[in-house]
Amino acid sequence: MVLLDSGARHHDNDALIQAYPVAASAFGDSNHRDDQDGMRRWFEWAVSVYVGLGAKAIYADGMLKPTLLLSLIAGFAFLTIGAAAQNHEAKWSFAVSGDSRNCGDFVMPAIASAVKAEGDAFYWHLGDFRWMSKPDQDLVSMQPAGKELSLGEYHRIAWDDFLTHQMAAFGSFPVFLGRGNHENVPPMTRDGYIMKFAAYLNRQEIAAQREADGASAGPIGPWYHWTHEGVDFITLDNATREEFSDAQLKWLRGILDHDLALDSGIRTIVAGMHEALPHSTGAEHAMDDWELGERTGDKVYEWLYGAQAAGKHVYLIASHSHYYSPDIFNTPYWRQFSNHVVPGLIIGTAGAHRYALPKTAEKGARTHIYGYVEGVVHADGQIDFKLRELSEEDLKQSRWPNAPLDAIHECYVNNADTAAGAEK
Repeated sequence: MVLLDSGARHHDNDALIQAYPVAASAFGDSNHRDDQDGMRRWFEWAVSVYVGLGAKAIYADGMLKPTLLLSLIAGFAFLTIGAAAQNHEAKWSFAVSGDSRNCGDFVMPAIASAVKAEGDAFYWHLGDFRWMSKPDQDLVSMQPAGKELSLGEYHRIAWDDFLTHQMAAFGSFPVFLGRGNHENVPPMTRDGYIMKFAAYLNRQEIAAQREADGASAGPIGPWYHWTHEGVDFITLDNATREEFSDAQLKWLRGILDHDLALDSGIRTIVAGMHEALPHSTGAEHAMDDWELGERTGDKVYEWLYGAQAAGKHVYLIASHSHYYSPDIFNTPYWRQFSNHVVPGLIIGTAGAHRYALPKTAEKGARTHIYGYVEGVVHADGQIDFKLRELSEEDLKQSRWPNAPLDAIHECYVNNADTAAGAEK
């Protein structure tokens, strides 16, 4: 496989990084010396300004004058670094996780309490609201004594239960939804999903973005995007084996082209989806599972890698696997093309049956937990992701009046893979 032209440009940029230590040593700031992406962008900007001074000032006998270049760098270094340091302090945050089936009626109210308390801008749910294959144990535990649900009865109330016992806990707090594969378990359908959750899929932020996008806007549906403080949040739909469709890819390419324009005002791109793109550390349960998924998932990774190579901060977030796993694209497959892989993580810890970690998971991966990830966005567009784990006491403090304490305890202690086998 060959990465796109933007990837080739990224390799060219590596030469600039290698030429930068001399200039970096003049900065006297180890944090900025380590920030290769920021250094590369600053260096390219410096060269572009330098070129504007005229060829005679820059070249001597066809060679770039290194002393003059270093003079330019030294002249602006302190102002640039000082401004960057100040900008890095201004920040805001958002929260994200997915997979709230099984025990989400107990976990999601605790997530709602936590994200509101820490002042996050919004919560992003990446799909799998209810189990659908069987009645969720949290829902069953809150039925009147002696009440047994047939599968048909369960299907009729499952999505209402999600709204009543999970979304209602957020109140007016902004929530964005993504579609998971369990939203497509029969008798549930894509059209049914759009109809049921239209109020979330056409939130005022999304509707305003759709209007701003004009003719290139996507229809009301599972894939959409919105911008906040210079960050483009893109919700992708890979819940079925028909994705990524040509229509979704065309829409995404248009969004990225807009973001890459010099006057876009976008510093950062965050793509959220249910299943991780191919060749991650979680490839055992991701878009690698079907041919179209692998082929189109590779394309989307390459496009986003190209955006990163062009100077944007880019992050990929998925759920589907019920654990927390950071640095998921730091794999031999993607490193064979570039050491500067796109940052990505899996966070499927909002209540679903918890899986064992794959052997390929990076250091810091966690399972048998509930919680979410908080993304702290700095003014320069960089995002720091922090795992926020919930305790059993958190679940008890946020429980619904009819949520049995013994059922909460059972969900917290068990609801996970055992040595006997996995449940997916």
